[in-house]
Amino acid sequence: MLAARIQPIAPLHYNDLAQLVLLAYAIYSLAQLLWLNYTVPSRRFVAWSQLGDIIWPLLLSVYSDVPNPVFVIFFAFALTAAAFRWGFPETMLTALFSAVLCVIQAFLVSKGTRAFQHLLFTTVDWHRVVLRCGYLLLTGFLLGYLAEMEKELRAEIALTNRLLALSRIGNRFADALREISTEFGRVFGTNDIYHVAYQLNTDQVYKWELTPSVSTSHLRELLPSGADAELMRAYPYAFYMKRTARGISIDALDEEGRRIDTQPYQGLPLPIDADSILCVTLEMGREWQGRFVLRNATMGRNRERELRFALNTLRQVAPALYSIYLFRRLRARAGAIERARVARELHDTSIQSLIGIEMQMDVLRRCSNGDGTMAAELGRIQDLLRGEVLNLRELMQSLRATDFEPHQFLDFMAELVERFRRDTGLDARFVSELPEVSLPVPVCRELARVVQEGLVNVRKHSGAHSVCVRFGVLNNSWRLVIDDDGHGFSFMGRQTLRELDEFRRGPAVIKERVRAIGGDLVLESTPGHGSRLEITVPQKGYELYG
Repeated sequence: MLAARIQPIAPLHYNDLAQLVLLAYAIYSLAQLLWLNYTVPSRRFVAWSQLGDIIWPLLLSVYSDVPNPVFVIFFAFALTAAAFRWGFPETMLTALFSAVLCVIQAFLVSKGTRAFQHLLFTTVDWHRVVLRCGYLLLTGFLLGYLAEMEKELRAEIALTNRLLALSRIGNRFADALREISTEFGRVFGTNDIYHVAYQLNTDQVYKWELTPSVSTSHLRELLPSGADAELMRAYPYAFYMKRTARGISIDALDEEGRRIDTQPYQGLPLPIDADSILCVTLEMGREWQGRFVLRNATMGRNRERELRFALNTLRQVAPALYSIYLFRRLRARAGAIERARVARELHDTSIQSLIGIEMQMDVLRRCSNGDGTMAAELGRIQDLLRGEVLNLRELMQSLRATDFEPHQFLDFMAELVERFRRDTGLDARFVSELPEVSLPVPVCRELARVVQEGLVNVRKHSGAHSVCVRFGVLNNSWRLVIDDDGHGFSFMGRQTLRELDEFRRGPAVIKERVRAIGGDLVLESTPGHGSRLEITVPQKGYELYG
């Protein structure tokens, strides 16, 4: 307004009108600014504000020389506001609407009635009008494109921050992965999610599934025969496939996030039974590689951009997940080292001291000079000491990490049973129907713990004289049997894991470990004649529920 006083912005006859309109625009803007300080704008308010941002520059330009672009900056403000409020489509619509209004205005000015022309400056240069419209459309395109990129980047940063907040160090890996998957699936409109992970140093493949509509998940190992299909090795690095009336459409990206030609993949079917699938390769360090899969995911018009958004987001979250995995593994290793240290301390101090005291009790018992009462009491104390030594040895054995490879499983079990025989004096045997086994490492460890717990129960509660541990295969399942000739349980007959839970019977620790590897348990009892514990684990893999 000050500049208009110094240098008129319109012919002298219209300069006062132009300044009046400019003053009204300033008052309108200030009022709007004050209003926004006291209320949250509704969508309708924003839409009317956008319309006002277009109308005011249009009114200002009718009182200025049309070729003079002094008020074009206000049109640029309207386009910038549209880009900030929405995105590319709305910004282009604003530019197109502004251009159309400029053409209509020029037409009315040049072709209007005498009374109408008397109020307006009537010089119209159609070449300049066309240039102005082109300027508006080009500016709208550029601002809209930048706004769309900025909006996508903002959404990616916001989602990444939410996912990183869920992947805090100290959480359980399964919990962090489940929460991240749930949040990520919410963005793409699905909760039907699973992961297939390939461990590079062991060639083992695991499938982790998030149960739809339920906050539980489970993990199971896949057989080598089905691993390639689950890893979808024949498919692109990242892709989105959708079933349509014409067939199956596919969008794909390479490792760098660049679009790739999908012609070689056109004949591939949907790898799973679903209407659509979003699949992204997920890498965690140099140990894990696999697929992050969303069934029936929904995408907008620009699938390539949304697929790239998914790829970039998961790439930023993968290091955080890997950090949790390493942290949990390091903590487990540190715990194992500490337990091993405690076991050594028990062996070198407490156990040796108790053995020494037990030997002294034996000497005193032998030197009791025929005092039967004294000898009997010393013998009882000696038995108590011997029992405590066995308890400490069993505790020491449970503290030691069962850290062995699958090919060492049978040797470990044989050594475990043999040590039990030496320590207790019971007739204990280990029989294997197989020369070697290929069990998953977690299953090996859990079965070893089951045998440890079973042998402890036999010594403490059964009163058995002999025990036999057998391992083999039955009906495509691994089969572990622990037989003893002790007192048996309080019931007669065979009961499954479900029946034992229902009647609250059976060893709780063993039942929990069997459940953890997706196995089944049958307990057969004959009171006064012993018991038989039979555990079966499907050979197709194992499951861990979390």
